[in-house]
This record gives sequence, C-alpha cells and structure tokens, in this order.
Amino acid sequence: MKNILLILMLSLTSLASCQISSNIIPKTAFYNIKINNITLNDIQATTGIRQQVRDLIPAIIQNATEEPEEDNYYSYKYDGFNLAFEENEIIAFKIIKNNWNITIQGITITIGDNISALGNVVFNTDADGGKSIVYQYCDGCNNFIYIDFDQQTNKITKIGFIEQT
Repeated sequence: MKNILLILMLSLTSLASCQISSNIIPKTAFYNIKINNITLNDIQATTGIRQQVRDLIPAIIQNATEEPEEDNYYSYKYDGFNLAFEENEIIAFKIIKNNWNITIQGITITIGDNISALGNVVFNTDADGGKSIVYQYCDGCNNFIYIDFDQQTNKITKIGFIEQT
C-alpha cells in the first residue's frame, strides 16, 4: 500500500514540481473543507488511528494498512475514497467516485460535476500541459487540494489532497 501511495505522490510531482497557480483560501477555511460533511480538522484529529477513523467516517473500510512501527503510517481504502496518514498527519486522500463529495467554502462538488459549479477559479497548468484546480491557504504551502477534470467536457474526474514532504 505504501508503494501505491508513493506512486500516487510521484505522479503528482508534475503538478507540484512547477510553480502552482492556486486559489488561496484562509487557513481556517482550508481545514474546514468537508468530505461527506466531515472536516479535514476532524479527520486530522483521528491521527489515523483505525478505531477513531472508523468512528468518524461511517463507511465500510475495504482495506486498511497499519504500520505504526514505520513512521506511524496508516492508510484506508473505501469505495471511491482513499486516505493516508504518516507521522499522525494526513498526507494524502483521493476521491474517485461520486459517492463521496467535497465542500470547499460552501460549494459541494463530486466526481462527474461540471467545474462551473466552483464559480470563478484560477486554473493551474500541470507540467504535462493538463489543467487542474488547486486550493491552498498560502502560496508555496506544502499541502493542497487538487481537482482534476476532463478538459473536453469540464467534468471533474478526481479530487485529492497531498502534502509534499
């Protein structure tokens, strides 16, 4: 599982290796972003501990990896949502199915929605020429929310979070 997360993080390097054009929101708004009505603050407060994650997120965990002896690494795979912690911090999540939604500054979106639902946003140009929408609470922050979309249809294809280390 750690290898899959590493591959995910490396694939996002093209997004992060160049200057990111992002939508800057206040830090409190960033950590109050919600996934299925659960804030990032609340998810972070679990520090990845299985029972606390289970109590907070009322969904069936399809696969869990726990390696507390190795950097306190925990990852959870749900149907359409993956979540990972290291050193008791969220290091990544990914939403790939529309049974999960995300609410950013009062706007709720999910996979398949049109990006127009987000209103007037800044688009980021990825190293591969693709476009994405990125939210951060400061320029140059190591953590950000990204929204990938089909450039032909403007439909959201993936939503995620990464903390670069």
